[in-house]
Amino acid sequence: MTALLRATRRVLCACLVALVACSSASAAVYADFRSDIQVRVDGKALRTCGTAMSSGDFARMDLDLGSAGAFTLLVDTREHMMRVLSRRLKAYVEIPVLGDPRDWRSLIKSAAAAVMPQSMGMISLQEKESSVIGRDNWQGYAVVKTRNVFEAGFMGNVRRFTVEVWENDAFAPFPMHARAEETSATHGGVAALTNIVAEQAADSMFRIPEGFTRYTSVMDLFLYALTAF
Repeated sequence: MTALLRATRRVLCACLVALVACSSASAAVYADFRSDIQVRVDGKALRTCGTAMSSGDFARMDLDLGSAGAFTLLVDTREHMMRVLSRRLKAYVEIPVLGDPRDWRSLIKSAAAAVMPQSMGMISLQEKESSVIGRDNWQGYAVVKTRNVFEAGFMGNVRRFTVEVWENDAFAPFPMHARAEETSATHGGVAALTNIVAEQAADSMFRIPEGFTRYTSVMDLFLYALTAF
């Protein structure tokens, strides 16, 4: 009987390991897709401001930031690197990703870590809280809803803001839907992936275009983009 119990334990352990391995493998499968990005600031009309796409180990987001011009975010999950491109300047910066490059939180924290030393302490950003608040469906895909509280500081003024994010791992690092709550200092608003289609993008979509100059400062890239009219 003892031998039988030992054999049973070994089989159960083997099954458990197999289940964990299969779950990990499933979680690592990311969709090849392309989508529009739509935003709505409270009190204003919904508008399309860019696109998002992912293919294999790479992800890309294109955004029109108004007076600052058009920007592109490229994420290379193999190199743990994100690159921010200014189309107006034909320039880019490289930012090492601290943590999981498929997690939007890691991208935000890495960008903040790159900006804060250059801001001479005038800008700060910290995640204070993150909790799962439920499940839902967006554009036909199951999502997990989380409530995320950040603390942002600018020139000594520190304020908290809350963002409700709907996520599906297959579309990481992009949240499928995000809503920022209105505060005394900022408007509320929504950003979401829409018109999602299965599509495998060409490798060239995730490379730096020829003729782009590398900057070393994220602050310089945005400030020059704002003034380069």
